Amino acid sequence: MSKRFQGLGVALITPFTPQGDIDFPGLERMVHHVASSKAHYLVALGSTGEAMLMSSDEHRRVLDFIMEVNAGRLPIVAGFDGQGGTAAAVERISTLDPKGLSALLVSPPAYIKPGQEGIKAHFKALAEAAPLPIIMYNVPSRAGVTMLPQTIVELSRECPALIGLKQATDDLVAFREIRQGVPESFVMLSGDDENAVPMMALGGDGLISVIGNAYPDAWASAMDLALFGSVKEAEQALSCFQPLLGCIFSEGNPTGIKALCSLLGRCGSDVRMPLLPASRQLQDKLYAAVADLDAVRTPARD
Repeated sequence: MSKRFQGLGVALITPFTPQGDIDFPGLERMVHHVASSKAHYLVALGSTGEAMLMSSDEHRRVLDFIMEVNAGRLPIVAGFDGQGGTAAAVERISTLDPKGLSALLVSPPAYIKPGQEGIKAHFKALAEAAPLPIIMYNVPSRAGVTMLPQTIVELSRECPALIGLKQATDDLVAFREIRQGVPESFVMLSGDDENAVPMMALGGDGLISVIGNAYPDAWASAMDLALFGSVKEAEQALSCFQPLLGCIFSEGNPTGIKALCSLLGRCGSDVRMPLLPASRQLQDKLYAAVADLDAVRTPARD
């Protein structure tokens, strides 16, 4: 692959015990499962990993543990919390230990809702201070603001440390506009499993995936197909996952994917409040969806 972070990145879940502690044996199983698959890199401490529900000490412990278990098999991208204003974020990012990490994933600070010029100033300051390259994360549903195409294009051209974008919106017109404006080396990633192949048809480079926690091989293979221009084949390969995708996001993320991983025997389904575990109704739907998926798929290593 010609670019870094092409293909499938897995937004790793953080397993918890029923008492709310970090389930390190469960996390070990998850890291081994993904790191030994066809996935191309790991993404730790994102929203799927419930990073906002963990302390800074837990962040460090989880990240160190993931790096130890991964043992260099896959590159690791770490989510970075830009909350508290730009000055506080710059102070934290400048003292971050980059050992064992390949990049940071950073969204606009939630709740503050800066304008486009404020967003640009924020990312420029972080890019200057960060010890690692940054993948910007445009996620309006969580940040409360949308990074407009022109903002992203300008940042990509003015800050070499801003190497990519995770785009978690349904706006394919905006995605096309960004792709046409950013440098060729700038990596464009879908942040939604369902939009991955359509975005790759418009010049995207891959996906940071939720369902990849459960089925990394199948999704990595499909991303490889799309990267090599076989978009139709990639879409066909993933069509059998559509009912399951509808299930895992119906009660929020990561509630659904944790319930699915529990069903598959990877780890427990516990989340931290105010998130709640999957309802019995969702668990039943997941069971049926997995049974239907198993019935139509050929044997795989997932």
